[in-house]
Amino acid sequence: MTEVLSEPQFKIFTHPKTGVKTGRIYFSALYLTDYYEIVAHWLQRQEIIFDEQDLKQYEDGSFRLYFRTSNSVLSEYWRLITPLTGKKQRNSFSSIRCNN
Repeated sequence: MTEVLSEPQFKIFTHPKTGVKTGRIYFSALYLTDYYEIVAHWLQRQEIIFDEQDLKQYEDGSFRLYFRTSNSVLSEYWRLITPLTGKKQRNSFSSIRCNN
């Protein structure tokens, strides 16, 4: 059975030599159906840095994005997710995978 993703899947990567953090978000097609305008607005923010090679689009309409920011990568993820889910920012990482 296929799992339906109700939230984007998020992971943080840290460059081993420079320490620069990069966020990776996978947006499912189902999620984008409901929240396309909000995601598009978030992606247009100047704080979210990515280019064409950081974006992979899939045939079903979903996509994966690697991004950088001058702010905290995790904070930018929560800035996107919190208004959509109504959840308050958590101190634990129980719902996201984080690779520091």
